[in-house]
Amino acid sequence: MAFQLQWLRDNKDNIKQWLNSHELIYVPGNHDFLHPDLMEHELQQAGIQAYGVADRLLTREGITYYGFPYVPTIDGSWNYERDLPEMQKEVDKMVETLNKTKVDILCCHAPPHGVLDLSYGNEVLGSTVIANALDYKIAPDMLPDYYLCGHIHEANGLCMRNGVLVSNAATTYQVIEVGSI
Repeated sequence: MAFQLQWLRDNKDNIKQWLNSHELIYVPGNHDFLHPDLMEHELQQAGIQAYGVADRLLTREGITYYGFPYVPTIDGSWNYERDLPEMQKEVDKMVETLNKTKVDILCCHAPPHGVLDLSYGNEVLGSTVIANALDYKIAPDMLPDYYLCGHIHEANGLCMRNGVLVSNAATTYQVIEVGSI
């Protein structure tokens, strides 16, 4: 955590320049050990409009976001890892929120199973629990318009899945013009 905090402090100016006055809305993932509120505080102290959305809703400029940082178990040493029963509990909480509030952009660290989740070793590493929630638990009229993820670094790209634009931008830079949805 100390290394990540120092890195963030050392790179605030670069982040600010890269954002070019745009807001930063983020969800942490398995490599992120700083608390999202601390990240947000540090970035905002640098004059960056930053908003962490881990397990929370955020509405900015008429667009509603929800963040889901959890990933299926890797080896037990990473942040936000969840075994299958724990992952199901976290996804069920997300589903409850999404069925009550129309979310335009769902920011998940992990991709859904079978979507932009193929590893270099040809393993499909996305979350089956998330995929099942999107297919069967979230009301069709409550599905997000966008599903933004990362996690599987080698599987970056864009695709449509059941009417939802999925973007895995793990190790790439993708600009998706959202505007007013």
